[in-house]
Amino acid sequence: MNREKDPAMRHILVFAKTPYAKTPYDQWLAGSGIVPVIVTAREYAQGYSHLPHVHAFDAYDTNQLVEKTALRLAREFAVEAVFARAEADVVRAAQLRELLGLPGQHTASALAFRDKVVMKDHLAGGPVDVPAYRRLDSAYTALDFVAEHGYPVVIKPVSESGSLGAAIIRDEAELDAYLASPWRGTSEIEVFVPGQMYHVDGLVAGGEVVFVHPFRYLNDCLSFRNNDWVANLPLTREDPLYDRLVKAARAVLAELPTPPQTAFHAEFWITPDDRLVFCEIASRTGGGMISAMVRHAFGIDLDKEWLYAECGLPSTLGTLEYRPAGALCIPPRNGVLEQLPTATAEQPGCVREVMFTGSVGQEFHGGVKSGLFLAGYVVDGDSEEDVAANLEHVAGWFSDNSRWRPAESCGGTA
Repeated sequence: MNREKDPAMRHILVFAKTPYAKTPYDQWLAGSGIVPVIVTAREYAQGYSHLPHVHAFDAYDTNQLVEKTALRLAREFAVEAVFARAEADVVRAAQLRELLGLPGQHTASALAFRDKVVMKDHLAGGPVDVPAYRRLDSAYTALDFVAEHGYPVVIKPVSESGSLGAAIIRDEAELDAYLASPWRGTSEIEVFVPGQMYHVDGLVAGGEVVFVHPFRYLNDCLSFRNNDWVANLPLTREDPLYDRLVKAARAVLAELPTPPQTAFHAEFWITPDDRLVFCEIASRTGGGMISAMVRHAFGIDLDKEWLYAECGLPSTLGTLEYRPAGALCIPPRNGVLEQLPTATAEQPGCVREVMFTGSVGQEFHGGVKSGLFLAGYVVDGDSEEDVAANLEHVAGWFSDNSRWRPAESCGGTA
């Protein structure tokens, strides 16, 4: 998929771990004189195949030929910027910028937004409440932490997203079960925080927060463990939590080494006794259908505006007009997908956008992480309450109009 480069064109390197339909970089950059040089995962390569410079890799997240190739391409094309929107690419992109002296997020900043212990080290003792935590370097650390803080605790990888690998430990038997088969990478242990989870998403450009808005989770980030859906719903400005959450997100960004250009996705709890407690923050757009929901609700494409900021292009942000909308992510079940709703029933009129990540005949093994889904929907309504009801309605409609069979009955994998 390589073609000759045009020496008159400017280039940026893009780590593109997203389908083309979600991030059409060439369309976004049309007329700018900037050509994207794409490094992507094998499963997304076909979508970008019409572009002049595309390099695809198997085992993208861990394949270090990605870094080797990115360095060669960055030098070959004398790229002016590096763009990366996926969690797996945050550190590798920062290291590349630092190595080449390019503007944008460098390694120390990337680690502060990626490593949950480094992150909390920056925030501990600051203006936002942070749960007690410790890097988990052995079973002895876990036992010592539990002896000090008691149960329940949470053990989770320090640098994964979407609640992948997270475990809630409520007693010694559950701790024993975890220690018998722990997460293979580096983890942290922290006290369990009860309450409703919220997230705040936004955009920093030119060192200023140019967009910020809080959202409520319907169900929660661990719903995928039960093959259940998770949804996101914006808060109105009249909601008493609106200002508290926005203020907390701004405070966190001020305490961290926040880069001058970045999207961000921050998560907080509101506890039953009304404390606001920090969970984590990422220097990227939210996963699932969050970006699509923001586009429908506010008329802003966070990924596009972030790309423009990284490239030094003028913002296309106008006056934002809010329209109630929500995002719904439905994980796969265990088994072989026999039927999707598209073939059986007219979808509800409140649906504004749909994304499927699998197909009929494919075998699945349940939910993997909160940001990965089989079916994603953006749903609208006349009010937030209306949208919340519509999200539940669409989730039920999808369940009623999809069909599965056990994997054992298919005679093999699809």
